[in-house]
Amino acid sequence: MQLRWHVLEGDHHDDDDMLFPDQDSFHFYEDTLPSGAFYKCHRSASRPARQVLAIPELFRVITTFQRGLDIELAPICRSWRKQLEYCQAPYLLQVLHLNTVENQRLLQRLLHVRPDMFTCDVMDLVARSGHLDMLQYLHEHGATCSTDAMDWAAEQGHLDVVRFLHFNRTEGCTRAAMDDAAKHGHLHVVQFLHDHRSEGATFYAMDSAAINNHLHVVEFLHKNRAEGCSKYGMDRVALEGHIDMLKFLHVHRREGCTAKALDWAAQQGHLAIVKFLHSMRTEGATPDALTWAAENGHFEVVQFLATHRREGHRVHAIQNAVTNGHAGIARYLRKSRQKQCQCVIS
Repeated sequence: MQLRWHVLEGDHHDDDDMLFPDQDSFHFYEDTLPSGAFYKCHRSASRPARQVLAIPELFRVITTFQRGLDIELAPICRSWRKQLEYCQAPYLLQVLHLNTVENQRLLQRLLHVRPDMFTCDVMDLVARSGHLDMLQYLHEHGATCSTDAMDWAAEQGHLDVVRFLHFNRTEGCTRAAMDDAAKHGHLHVVQFLHDHRSEGATFYAMDSAAINNHLHVVEFLHKNRAEGCSKYGMDRVALEGHIDMLKFLHVHRREGCTAKALDWAAQQGHLAIVKFLHSMRTEGATPDALTWAAENGHFEVVQFLATHRREGHRVHAIQNAVTNGHAGIARYLRKSRQKQCQCVIS
């Protein structure tokens, strides 16, 4: 059976136009068809023929083999074509909302009639979203992806997607997979990549895990990997105020930190970390430590630094404290400066 089609009025472009059965041949049976599909049944057609066309499932099979798109897919294709190239894949996934079963079916229909729309970017984004069922469907129907697929799935913690890509695809991943999985605390993904992949990681893995206070990930990387971390990692841990992480890095790692660690801890008012770095580390601080603590109103930190450290430039610290309305800190620094001067004179 071959149905005749005509193009609806509007924006026409080859197969992206909305196609309907010929209006002169069929009656409308709107309630018997899938969403958006209409047809007219010939008035003089036999009853069995009308019954065949009134079965939605059979009608869908018949029209599947005809050129063109149904009314539900056409506007999606038309809008997709108007997007910038790098926006087409995100647009496609956004309008189809893969979290619903109905729209997953819609995506399957679209893949059948317009496979050119499914670039590797689409499969990459599906992997990033964690839609394993749709990823498997795209894989089974010849869609392509890139290393971004596994990298992004690892970053989001989708272990089931990472496993599927590892065992069924050949694109692999990059070191960003383990780096970003560690950054977000996805230990199960880090362990899988460590056991099954050879791309490895960089020092960014431990740095970012430490900065985000994922101690369990840092412990695993320390025991099982050789990439290590950097001084910046410990500096940032001090800035973020993660005292337990700081102690772990101090005890177990050799990279150490810089003077920025104490400066940044003072800036944020992390007194416990300031005390720890003062007592346990030798990197010291810069005049910024006292200045930043004063301008941010961290009185206890100012007191500790003024008492135990000598890097501070008290004139600048007093000026910044006054500017930001911390009069109490300014008075304290003036008095301590006077006492210091008296001690020097005597």
